[in-house]
Amino acid sequence: MEEKRQTEVRPKDGVADEATWVAQARRGDKAAFGRLVKLHQKRTLRMVLGMVGDLDAAMDIVQESFVRAYQALERFDERQPFYPWLSTIAGNLALNHIKKSRREVRLDDDVHDRAAPDPDPLGKLQLDETDRRFMAAVQELPEAYRTVFVLRNFDEMSYEDIAARLGISLGTVDSRLYRARRLLVEKLQELLE
Repeated sequence: MEEKRQTEVRPKDGVADEATWVAQARRGDKAAFGRLVKLHQKRTLRMVLGMVGDLDAAMDIVQESFVRAYQALERFDERQPFYPWLSTIAGNLALNHIKKSRREVRLDDDVHDRAAPDPDPLGKLQLDETDRRFMAAVQELPEAYRTVFVLRNFDEMSYEDIAARLGISLGTVDSRLYRARRLLVEKLQELLE
């Protein structure tokens, strides 16, 4: 009788064989799902943090994203790459968090007594100074511009996908992205002077 050995999948040329890991995770291999988490955790955190601007909330959202992805693995189309599916889950949770936060602010009788948000949520990520300045500038963008900028540049979504996710037109995506980039250039030039 031939003994089946479960072999560990290793990254190939720096890129993980995520399709194999997904297949293993669907069969109940928690270690394989753990490798997917490790592979995509930082990228997902950068995307969510860019959207919500609060490190603690972003970490909670990322954790919930992986939990939901694990619970929904049976519905995942293995012919597709894993990260876009995961980023859709994370992006939707981030947008829900933003909407919920807005409602809470409107319901709060005394907005001025609220604790100030962490002015440097990215400092905890130990980014180098250039990255920290860039991310701080991204956080200063108006929310509508920041969301489009993050989805396009951190999550590498197409204009069409951004428009669909946010329920806005392609022209609006284009103009918000243009304005976000212009504002970033201005902010970064100020920092360099």
